[in-house]
Amino acid sequence: MENLLEEEREKRERQTPTNLITNHDRDNLLGHPSPKQVPVASLCVPCVKFIPRLISIYQKIKQMLVGNGDHEDFEIVFVSNDRDQESFDSYFNTMPWLALPFGDPTVKELAKHFDVRGIPCLIVTGPDGKTVTKQGRNLINLYQENAYPFTEAKAELLEKQMDEEAKSLPRSVYHPGHHHELNLVFEGNGGGPFICCDCDAQGFGWAYQCLECGYEVHPKCVTTADRSSTGL
Repeated sequence: MENLLEEEREKRERQTPTNLITNHDRDNLLGHPSPKQVPVASLCVPCVKFIPRLISIYQKIKQMLVGNGDHEDFEIVFVSNDRDQESFDSYFNTMPWLALPFGDPTVKELAKHFDVRGIPCLIVTGPDGKTVTKQGRNLINLYQENAYPFTEAKAELLEKQMDEEAKSLPRSVYHPGHHHELNLVFEGNGGGPFICCDCDAQGFGWAYQCLECGYEVHPKCVTTADRSSTGL
């Protein structure tokens, strides 16, 4: 057991961009074909909701780096869990980034290496190939392109900004999608990870929640016109 743990530790220390996504039989990735529509029924529901958002964020981050004159680059590599080549091709055709070939043995190795337990999953690595975070999907849902470069320090900064912005939020509101009053909650008083009932995106921390029904929405999804409450 100790030998296995030592091997795993050494493997993670040797983790680089190249050895993560290549193997002894393949040293290249697939570029994306022209865009193509994919029947929604053929995809998992979480992927249907997340991938279009990720495409938009991916393009915004690319534009941001170019606009800032940064020499660093940002790229996504699609690691497919599709059951057949046709499904892989139709899905990958909707994406602007790179991919591992369908059925490549590296796919299973990566899933094991990063202990992937559900899809979609977004693992972020740095220029040196070391893991920055396994919570890329959550960070994208929470902060959109502002999450870049997905480091712990950036996440802490964004969380502090959210806390500061929350000081000006009313304690309770009414939302057109629900008939009960919603109360402002955060992680320490009943809040936590949730799926917004308005935009279907993930949320964390501050939220407006119905204490009777569990209906929960992002503060940003409550417009000024919908708010009827006292201040903090």
